[in-house]
Amino acid sequence: MESLKKDMRKALIWSLVATVCFIAGIPFIIIGATNSIWALLGIGVAFVVFGFYGMPMLWIWYAGFRPLKRVVEAVEEENLTTNSQIAQQLQMGERQVKALLTKAVNKKYLKGYLYNGTELSANNNQKIKKQQIALHKCPNCGARLDEQGEKLVCSYCGASFNKQG
Repeated sequence: MESLKKDMRKALIWSLVATVCFIAGIPFIIIGATNSIWALLGIGVAFVVFGFYGMPMLWIWYAGFRPLKRVVEAVEEENLTTNSQIAQQLQMGERQVKALLTKAVNKKYLKGYLYNGTELSANNNQKIKKQQIALHKCPNCGARLDEQGEKLVCSYCGASFNKQG
Protein backbone atom coordinates (compact mmCIF):
# COMPACT_ATOMS: atom_id res chain seq x y z
CA MET A 1 0.00 0.00 0.00
CA GLU A 2 2.94 2.32 0.68
CA SER A 3 4.18 2.16 -2.91
CA LEU A 4 0.65 2.94 -4.14
CA LYS A 5 0.45 5.99 -1.88
CA LYS A 6 3.91 7.07 -3.05
CA ASP A 7 2.85 6.83 -6.71
CA MET A 8 -0.35 8.73 -5.92
CA ARG A 9 1.63 11.53 -4.25
CA LYS A 10 3.92 11.72 -7.26
CA ALA A 11 0.95 12.02 -9.61
CA LEU A 12 -0.66 14.68 -7.40
CA ILE A 13 2.54 16.74 -7.24
CA TRP A 14 3.01 16.64 -11.03
CA SER A 15 -0.64 17.60 -11.53
CA LEU A 16 -0.26 20.57 -9.20
CA VAL A 17 2.98 21.63 -10.88
CA ALA A 18 1.28 21.63 -14.30
CA THR A 19 -1.64 23.63 -12.91
CA VAL A 20 0.66 26.23 -11.34
CA CYS A 21 2.72 26.45 -14.54
CA PHE A 22 -0.40 27.15 -16.57
CA ILE A 23 -1.61 29.85 -14.18
CA ALA A 24 1.82 31.45 -13.68
CA GLY A 25 2.66 31.36 -17.37
CA ILE A 26 -0.05 33.85 -18.35
CA PRO A 27 1.34 36.78 -16.28
CA PHE A 28 4.86 35.86 -17.42
CA ILE A 29 3.72 36.25 -21.03
CA ILE A 30 2.02 39.57 -20.35
CA ILE A 31 4.94 41.04 -18.37
CA GLY A 32 7.51 39.68 -20.83
CA ALA A 33 5.65 41.04 -23.88
CA THR A 34 4.86 44.49 -22.47
CA ASN A 35 8.38 45.06 -21.11
CA SER A 36 10.28 43.36 -23.95
CA ILE A 37 11.77 40.77 -21.62
CA TRP A 38 12.04 37.97 -24.15
CA ALA A 39 13.36 35.37 -21.72
CA LEU A 40 10.37 35.89 -19.43
CA LEU A 41 8.05 35.74 -22.44
CA GLY A 42 9.62 32.44 -23.54
CA ILE A 43 9.35 30.96 -20.06
CA GLY A 44 5.72 32.07 -19.91
CA VAL A 45 4.94 30.42 -23.24
CA ALA A 46 6.68 27.20 -22.15
CA PHE A 47 4.74 27.20 -18.85
CA VAL A 48 1.41 27.78 -20.57
CA VAL A 49 2.04 25.08 -23.19
CA PHE A 50 3.15 22.57 -20.52
CA GLY A 51 0.16 23.42 -18.34
CA PHE A 52 -2.36 23.47 -21.19
CA TYR A 53 -1.38 20.07 -22.57
CA GLY A 54 0.04 18.41 -19.46
CA MET A 55 -2.48 19.44 -16.83
CA PRO A 56 -5.47 17.41 -18.12
CA MET A 57 -3.36 14.30 -18.73
CA LEU A 58 -1.72 14.51 -15.31
CA TRP A 59 -5.02 15.01 -13.48
CA ILE A 60 -6.47 12.01 -15.33
CA TRP A 61 -3.38 10.01 -14.34
CA TYR A 62 -3.94 10.97 -10.70
CA ALA A 63 -7.67 10.21 -10.87
CA GLY A 64 -6.89 6.71 -12.18
CA PHE A 65 -5.29 5.84 -8.84
CA ARG A 66 -8.50 6.40 -6.85
CA PRO A 67 -10.36 3.19 -7.84
CA LEU A 68 -7.08 1.26 -7.68
CA LYS A 69 -6.52 2.46 -4.11
CA ARG A 70 -10.08 1.51 -3.18
CA VAL A 71 -9.61 -2.04 -4.53
CA VAL A 72 -6.32 -2.45 -2.65
CA GLU A 73 -8.02 -1.21 0.54
CA ALA A 74 -10.87 -3.69 0.01
CA VAL A 75 -8.36 -6.53 -0.17
CA GLU A 76 -6.09 -5.45 2.67
CA GLU A 77 -8.59 -3.96 5.13
CA GLU A 78 -11.86 -5.73 4.34
CA ASN A 79 -10.27 -9.12 3.45
CA LEU A 80 -12.20 -9.45 0.19
CA THR A 81 -10.52 -11.87 -2.20
CA THR A 82 -12.80 -12.58 -5.18
CA ASN A 83 -13.75 -10.38 -8.10
CA SER A 84 -17.45 -10.73 -7.30
CA GLN A 85 -17.02 -9.81 -3.61
CA ILE A 86 -14.99 -6.73 -4.44
CA ALA A 87 -17.28 -5.70 -7.29
CA GLN A 88 -20.35 -6.02 -5.08
CA GLN A 89 -18.77 -4.14 -2.16
CA LEU A 90 -17.42 -1.30 -4.33
CA GLN A 91 -20.33 -1.23 -6.79
CA MET A 92 -18.07 -1.80 -9.77
CA GLY A 93 -18.21 -4.20 -12.67
CA GLU A 94 -16.31 -7.46 -12.33
CA ARG A 95 -14.30 -6.71 -15.47
CA GLN A 96 -13.15 -3.41 -13.96
CA VAL A 97 -12.23 -5.14 -10.70
CA LYS A 98 -10.30 -7.80 -12.62
CA ALA A 99 -8.34 -5.12 -14.48
CA LEU A 100 -7.61 -3.21 -11.27
CA LEU A 101 -6.52 -6.34 -9.36
CA THR A 102 -4.26 -7.38 -12.23
CA LYS A 103 -2.69 -3.93 -12.24
CA ALA A 104 -2.32 -3.92 -8.44
CA VAL A 105 -0.56 -7.29 -8.44
CA ASN A 106 1.66 -6.44 -11.44
CA LYS A 107 2.70 -3.08 -9.95
CA LYS A 108 3.33 -4.82 -6.60
CA TYR A 109 0.75 -2.73 -4.75
CA LEU A 110 -0.62 -6.03 -3.41
CA LYS A 111 2.31 -8.03 -2.07
CA GLY A 112 2.07 -11.62 -0.91
CA TYR A 113 -0.88 -12.54 -3.11
CA LEU A 114 -1.35 -14.71 -6.18
CA TYR A 115 -4.12 -13.74 -8.61
CA ASN A 116 -5.64 -16.27 -11.00
CA GLY A 117 -8.05 -13.89 -12.73
CA THR A 118 -11.01 -14.52 -10.44
CA GLU A 119 -9.64 -14.57 -6.90
CA LEU A 120 -6.63 -13.74 -4.77
CA SER A 121 -4.87 -16.28 -2.59
CA ALA A 122 -1.93 -16.07 -0.21
CA ASN A 123 1.45 -16.74 -1.79
CA ASN A 124 2.95 -19.61 0.21
CA ASN A 125 5.81 -20.27 -2.15
CA GLN A 126 8.11 -22.93 -0.64
CA LYS A 127 10.70 -22.54 -3.40
CA ILE A 128 11.78 -19.20 -1.96
CA LYS A 129 12.58 -20.78 1.41
CA LYS A 130 14.73 -23.46 -0.23
CA GLN A 131 16.57 -20.83 -2.23
CA GLN A 132 17.31 -18.90 0.97
CA ILE A 133 18.76 -22.02 2.60
CA ALA A 134 20.83 -22.74 -0.50
CA LEU A 135 22.41 -19.29 -0.16
CA HIS A 136 24.06 -20.26 3.15
CA LYS A 137 27.74 -20.95 2.87
CA CYS A 138 29.95 -23.16 4.96
CA PRO A 139 32.04 -21.09 7.39
CA ASN A 140 34.88 -23.65 7.11
CA CYS A 141 35.39 -23.85 3.35
CA GLY A 142 32.83 -21.51 1.70
CA ALA A 143 30.92 -24.24 -0.18
CA ARG A 144 27.12 -24.27 -0.40
CA LEU A 145 25.25 -25.87 2.50
CA ASP A 146 22.58 -28.48 1.63
CA GLU A 147 19.45 -29.12 3.66
CA GLN A 148 19.29 -32.61 5.22
CA GLY A 149 16.40 -32.89 7.67
CA GLU A 150 17.03 -30.53 10.58
CA LYS A 151 20.67 -29.94 9.65
CA LEU A 152 22.61 -28.00 7.04
CA VAL A 153 25.47 -30.09 5.66
CA CYS A 154 28.45 -28.94 3.62
CA SER A 155 28.70 -31.03 0.46
CA TYR A 156 32.44 -30.28 0.17
CA CYS A 157 34.01 -30.73 3.62
CA GLY A 158 31.15 -32.62 5.34
CA ALA A 159 30.66 -30.15 8.21
CA SER A 160 27.19 -30.21 9.77
CA PHE A 161 25.26 -27.29 11.30
CA ASN A 162 21.87 -26.87 12.98
CA LYS A 163 19.23 -24.83 11.13
CA GLN A 164 18.53 -21.47 12.68
CA GLY A 165 15.05 -19.92 12.74
